Amino acid sequence: MLRLNKSLITDLNPSSHISESFRSLRTYIRQLGLLGGNAGKVLLFTSAEGGEGKTTILANLAVSFVQDGKRVAVVDCNLRHPGLHSVFEVEGSHGLAAYLGGTEESKDVAVYGNLANLAVIPAGITAVSPPDLLGNDKMAALLEELKTSFDLILLDSPQAVEFSDARILAPLTDGVIIVARHGKSKREALRKLKTLMDQTGTKILGIAMNHSK
Repeated sequence: MLRLNKSLITDLNPSSHISESFRSLRTYIRQLGLLGGNAGKVLLFTSAEGGEGKTTILANLAVSFVQDGKRVAVVDCNLRHPGLHSVFEVEGSHGLAAYLGGTEESKDVAVYGNLANLAVIPAGITAVSPPDLLGNDKMAALLEELKTSFDLILLDSPQAVEFSDARILAPLTDGVIIVARHGKSKREALRKLKTLMDQTGTKILGIAMNHSK
């Protein structure tokens, strides 16, 4: 069963100013013209460094889109330090790693619950190098399959300056959202992240500023 913990403000307090901030981000993404058509869209969330709040922002945005009537899948591609299984309170031992490693079928790794139209694919546990897993053809196949059932697929990934995971995933997506933390993110690191994402040929859709006033 999919449960929601206290970091999901959009579910616990939809009238709060924080929830309104996520509705504003939702509106921005909709105005980009990404939604609609016959197939779902894939967005990658990354940051320059760790601790920027990617997972919390992604999860709350997912709930906000579900509240707007969209079908949403969230995929924890951070095989190094998974977090989505904690936010949504699901088992984290199976999931993406098991599917990419060939021990589970795609239909068996998604978790559904009492929040209609939301599916969570936790990262799982693996001893294999994350870039090797994420770079195999099964990752692209999974996203193509999810596009047939969901309007929006949100991917959580590790920080992109230190690790190559986000750069491997970016070309499989329709755009990248960079998460930065007000008063913490370094401008030099953000510039380096932009350069790395530009090298993938993937469009940067914008920056989501966490803890801004």
